[in-house]
This record gives sequence, C-alpha cells and structure tokens, in this order.
Amino acid sequence: MSPRTVNAAVVIVAAGNSTRMGAASGARKPLLEIGERTLLEHSCAAFAELDAVSALVIVAHVDDIERIRALAKRTRALAKVVAVVPGGAQRTDSVRLGVAALPRDIEVVLVHDAARPLIRSHVIASAIEVAARDGAALVAVPVRDTLKSAPDGLRASATIEREHLWAAQTPQAFRASVLRDLLARAASDGVSATDDAALHERYLGPVTLVRGDESNLKITTPEDLALAQALFALRAKDDCS
Repeated sequence: MSPRTVNAAVVIVAAGNSTRMGAASGARKPLLEIGERTLLEHSCAAFAELDAVSALVIVAHVDDIERIRALAKRTRALAKVVAVVPGGAQRTDSVRLGVAALPRDIEVVLVHDAARPLIRSHVIASAIEVAARDGAALVAVPVRDTLKSAPDGLRASATIEREHLWAAQTPQAFRASVLRDLLARAASDGVSATDDAALHERYLGPVTLVRGDESNLKITTPEDLALAQALFALRAKDDCS
C-alpha cells in the first residue's frame, strides 16, 4: 500500500507549557514565529502538501485554542485541520484526545510534535508507507555522539556503545486500529510514555525504523529556535539556487 492510496491523518501535539523556552519568548512554542509563520504552521505545512493526508487535529494548550482555531481559518498550512482540542495531563493523554477527534475512516495516524517545524514531506511519505505495511513506523536518526553514563551527574563512569542507538524523532506513524488499541491499553494500565513508539514496544514489540533527517530538530530552548531560523534561511537559499 503506497502513500498515494492510504487515507492518513495527523495529530499535532502542541499542548506543552514551553517552560524551557523561557518567559522572554512571550508565547508558547507553537505560536513563536520564524519568517512570519508560526512554528505550528511550519510543522503542519509538510503534511498539508501530501495528498495522502486528509485531516489534521491539533492538540493545544487550553489558552491557545481560540488563537489556533482562528489561524486555521486563514492559513493554508492549516487548511486540513478538522479539530483543535485541549491537551491532557500527560503526553499520552493528549495523543488519545487527538486521535479521538479524527474521522473514523482514517487508515494511518501520524503523531508529530509542533516543536519540530523542519520535518520534510518525503520523510512523512516514507513513514506512512511503512506504517501501512508493518503497523507502525518510527522516524529516527543514528546517534553520532559518544555517549557517557554518569549516575551521580558529576563523573562519567562508562561509555555507552552507540552502534545500535537511534535518536527518536517525530512523526511516528501507526495503523489507526493499532494506535487506538495501544492508547486504550495504556489508559487501562495507567501507563504514560514520552513517545508513542514506546507503547508499541511495550505491548506489541519492535517498531520499524524510518531514516529521518538531522535537521528535524525539536525546538526546546532559545538556542534551538535560532538554529531553526538559520536552517530555514539555508533551505530558502537552496530553493532559490
């Protein structure tokens, strides 16, 4: 099943408090701007370009809901938004609320962080294809740094072999029926996870990897935002050359 024949939808997670961005930012991360577009718009744009993606649901901080709904009415990148819903207590709760707001005929669901505005359409298409085939897909990149273990937070006591380590990114994609079942089982067991692939690993086993892009960084700090601005400028220069 190719991405062109799959009916896919996206849950954009944008409900965090953005505490590590600092009070000076003046807004939560999804509504910060790069080049006169919010991070949320940038994060949705690559999905909006794909015919396979028919719907987006944004899970937002309760204080941002009305602004995001207004943005969706006038912004091309958010034209496929079918609902803006408030987030839950934990990330897994937010994803559950987002999935519940999707149309029932969706075959593949992608979950993406609004704080990753540099995602590319070809990576999304690969994730959709793999999830449709294997049930789930995890976008990730190989770890390049040398990793150290420091149990006391002061001294490195061991070097961790990086040969088999991958850094998880988003989107993470699932057959809709698989994700709904995973979220229901997690709710029943009182389980919350830092990403959705962890639920698949817990209940169903390994997740197929999709090679991501090093530029698909997650914006957490003001330094990350500055780096993202530079990467967007570089992309714009490449597009014009």
